[in-house]
Amino acid sequence: MGRRAPLVDLSAILAAAPAGPEDDPATGAILDATRDLLGQYGMRRWTMDDVAEKCGLARATVYRRFESRNELVRAVIARETRLFFGSVTAAVEKVEDIEGKVVQGFLVGLRLARSSLLAGLLQTDPETAHDLIGSGALVAAGRAALVERYETLRGSRLSRLQRQRAEAVAEVLIRLGLTFVLIPDTAIDLEDGALGQLIRPILGQL
Repeated sequence: MGRRAPLVDLSAILAAAPAGPEDDPATGAILDATRDLLGQYGMRRWTMDDVAEKCGLARATVYRRFESRNELVRAVIARETRLFFGSVTAAVEKVEDIEGKVVQGFLVGLRLARSSLLAGLLQTDPETAHDLIGSGALVAAGRAALVERYETLRGSRLSRLQRQRAEAVAEVLIRLGLTFVLIPDTAIDLEDGALGQLIRPILGQL
């Protein structure tokens, strides 16, 4: 028997991620309510009526903006993705050297990931969470975003060899970060900068 189709097609979601209607207050309220319901109940145990009730809007208003529950879920995950990368970028803006930006970006990203919707889904709906992680799209999107940002910080195009190294380093960091989300119990103090020192040798491969 083949593997069942994933509940969420993250590749399609991330492809559409740059656009977003959340500046509209009603749409933002709908997405906020959906995120809360996803975090509390997982993928299955809520309806569009629950969303309308939670955000205090008419059911018709919700349906005017999102035709289906799946479309609403896709919009929430796309928004979460945009906010995540936007927050990491803002956090490293004033760090001067490239290596410091990468380290700080990793630590900020890890902190955000451990309190993210994905982390919540691991508790309320592990099946969906593992679909998101196991699809490969999450790693691919993160790797592409990190390499693109690294190239921008360098101010020049990467050669083929440099890109291969940058992609390898980015993927190692992403996979390392995901282990802290999947297995949150750790002996490493994530707040004292020790983890940043541990990952610096990895950056020597750039």
